Amino acid sequence: MEDEYNEWYDNVHIPELLAIPGMLSATRYDLRDAEVYRVEGGMPQEHRYLTIYEMEGDADAILAKIMEGVASGEIVMSDSLDLPSSRMSFWNARGPKVNE
Repeated sequence: MEDEYNEWYDNVHIPELLAIPGMLSATRYDLRDAEVYRVEGGMPQEHRYLTIYEMEGDADAILAKIMEGVASGEIVMSDSLDLPSSRMSFWNARGPKVNE
């Protein structure tokens, strides 16, 4: 169901979430293969995808709006989403973005 998941996430889920006030942007990432995962003592990565959402405002209030949308059917959840294995956390920047 990976193709179905990516199609839904990119073309349905992200646009629906970005319609919520306070949701500013979304960037998706695919896990890159690296030898460091296979060194002695290394750990295989738990997830293959990462999405970073930029939010402005109270995270709990924004999440409540998202949950209201899910409950009302305005935000469509897909059977291809393995919700029990997904992870969510909220972060604040510690400082400015550093470039070369």
